[in-house]
Amino acid sequence: MITKQEAFLDFIGAAGTQLVIPVYQRVYAWNEKQCDTLWADIQRAGRTGSAHFIGTLLYAPEPGAGAVKRRLDVIDGQQRTATLLLLLTALRDWMAEAGCALDGIDAADITRRYLHVDGAPAAVKLVLSRVDRATMDAVVEGTPLPKDEEELSANVAANYRRFRDRMGEGFSRADAEVIWRGIGALLIVSAVLDGDDRPQLIFESLNSKGLPLTTADLVRNLLLVNAGYDEQKRLYERYWQPIERLYADDPGSQRLNAALHGFLAVSAPKLRIGGKDEVYATFKTFLEDVYHGTLEELLIGLKGFCESFATKSGAAGAARAQAAAEFGISKPKDYIGSRKVFGD
Repeated sequence: MITKQEAFLDFIGAAGTQLVIPVYQRVYAWNEKQCDTLWADIQRAGRTGSAHFIGTLLYAPEPGAGAVKRRLDVIDGQQRTATLLLLLTALRDWMAEAGCALDGIDAADITRRYLHVDGAPAAVKLVLSRVDRATMDAVVEGTPLPKDEEELSANVAANYRRFRDRMGEGFSRADAEVIWRGIGALLIVSAVLDGDDRPQLIFESLNSKGLPLTTADLVRNLLLVNAGYDEQKRLYERYWQPIERLYADDPGSQRLNAALHGFLAVSAPKLRIGGKDEVYATFKTFLEDVYHGTLEELLIGLKGFCESFATKSGAAGAARAQAAAEFGISKPKDYIGSRKVFGD
């Protein structure tokens, strides 16, 4: 891993560079509390002129395409990066309405340098994943938000509005200058993975703090982390997204976690799972030491099992993975790698 300290604006403003949130990452989750803390930190840095460190941004580079010269898969730092770009978008919109520039930077410059890929004006700087993407794109481009609830990211929309409301009546040019200076004072440690680094292990370590990950979050990451972005997107949309939609009304992913428990029980009965806290570790062992098929075959089987689990167990009975025993499945091959079983 190669690290260096740099200004946040310098990092995201690199020409020809696009930041991408891999589809295995959790959705955008920051809320009012985190936004208020960030706003206060930026105000303080802008007033005092002192640098403010906001953490590490860990990424893995991929080749770009066309005018996007390189693509950076953000492994850690999504929440801060997305929130800061929402703040920059809100500041840009205020500047456009006020008709002013800050330190020689106007609204169009912010769009060109930090919200779009400099050198590729049709490409947004930050590509969020799954449901967040369409809403973030709409906010940055100033177009209507998605009307379909399944396509609308409530947190993205709400946090942009939160920053715009702070720039409402009484917000002056002097206030805007403080915010702009504060953003300019933000420092990160940018860390790039090299060929010897294992993204999954780093992801687990980094995400042991903060908003807790569910077993389903960790398994999704484990399955998709080693695929390229385009393949991740295809596999996610075809297999994992339908699973998530089956268990959409599932606080804490308890039912989906139980389904994963049941999948292991019938797919690898010799691997004993002591409790729900051991499901992820057992899934890793299954993937690394037991399973020998392709990733797509595994996802086909997992999708089919989760569909059956949801249907057979129902909302009340799905809390226990032992419900899998009621399905009458005697062999793991009934799920794994069998297109015939699921008609896929």
